[in-house]
Parts: sequence; C-alpha cells; structure tokens
Amino acid sequence: SRASGPRLDRPLSKKEGSGPDPAPEQESQNKMATVIVKISGNNQTRRWTARADHLTFASIQKRVADNFQTPKFYLTYKDDEDDDINVSTDEELQEAVSLALKTEPAVLRLKLVEGLSPAAARPSPPTTSPPPAAPSAPDAAPQGGANAPPAPAELNPHVFFQNLADALPQVMSALPPPLQSILSQMELDTAASAAANAAANAASRGASSASGAAAT
Repeated sequence: SRASGPRLDRPLSKKEGSGPDPAPEQESQNKMATVIVKISGNNQTRRWTARADHLTFASIQKRVADNFQTPKFYLTYKDDEDDDINVSTDEELQEAVSLALKTEPAVLRLKLVEGLSPAAARPSPPTTSPPPAAPSAPDAAPQGGANAPPAPAELNPHVFFQNLADALPQVMSALPPPLQSILSQMELDTAASAAANAAANAASRGASSASGAAAT
C-alpha cells in the first residue's frame, strides 16, 4: 500500500513555498524602533532616545531652542557617503533616521550650526523696476479762431520785406567789389526799366484820354 502524504506533483505557490513578505514587517519594525539622537554644538552635546516614528523636525527644533539658546541655526548630518547633508524638513529628517536605523546601535548624530543655512543666506536676485512712463504729448495748439496766437513777425510778408530792405545795404557791403558793381548796374537797369515802363503807361493813358475827348 502507498503511504499517505502531500502530493508533490504540483509546484508550490508563492504563499506556500515562501514566508510572509518581509517589506511590511520591516516597515513595522522601523516604526516601533527607537533611535538615539545626539545633537552637538556650542561646545556641548545633548542626547536622548525617541521612537523613530515620533521624531519630527519641529520636535528637534524645540529641543535645540530649549537647550542651546540659539536663535538662528541649521542642522546637518553625515550620510553613508560621508557628505554633510542639511536637515530642514520632516522628509529630510526621516531620511537621516532611516540611515541611522541601519547601524547598531541606531544613533542619529546631528550637528548644530549657528546662523542661517547657505540656502537661506543666499541673497535674492534684485528686482527690476518698470521703466518710467513716457511723458504725455502736450495738447495740440488751437487752429485759428478768436483765441489763436498772432502769427510770428517773420511770417508777416510786410515785415519780411522791410527786414530784407534794411539788411540789404549791409549784405551789399560784404560782397566783393566786382559783384557789387554788377549788382549796382542791375539795380540801375531795373530802375531805368521801371521808369520807362511808367512813362509808357502814362503816355498810353494820356492817348486814351485824348481819344475819348475827341470822340465826344
């Protein structure tokens, strides 16, 4: 007869062949674990033990304020690559706690540095003010009407020619003598032509008047 027992002709399932998933168990152990916290600064070191899941950045800040009397500070720790890492949020603190829990005993060593962190002390870029607004154009001058300003003297034809006549002798004296002679001759010719035209016009008017009288 065959002995009774479990059949071995089928593969074991993951649930039957392996134990429970260790990830949730490890996470639960981390929450229940305790960590030794050490803060060094101002020539002193403070130590206490706390549950890993109860540590917050606010609680760390309160410890520092109560024990170190430092108004402005920031905290750093050495990571697994021996770099100085700043801690300023709960997320960053939990990263430091996770690294501490990997050691035996679990010790979280924080360094207190007085003053503002490099990121907070960095000056903000200067703000640029908008360019000043362009001045508005003056109102257009009125076009004509009773309130229109008088025309400038240089635009008055009578004044223009009077000024030209007054300035002509001075302009003539500044010209070279040959040119003065030519202009003087032109002036005489112009005067003679004007006189001849005036005499001709007078004679024409006289002839017209005589012709009209004879006709009557």
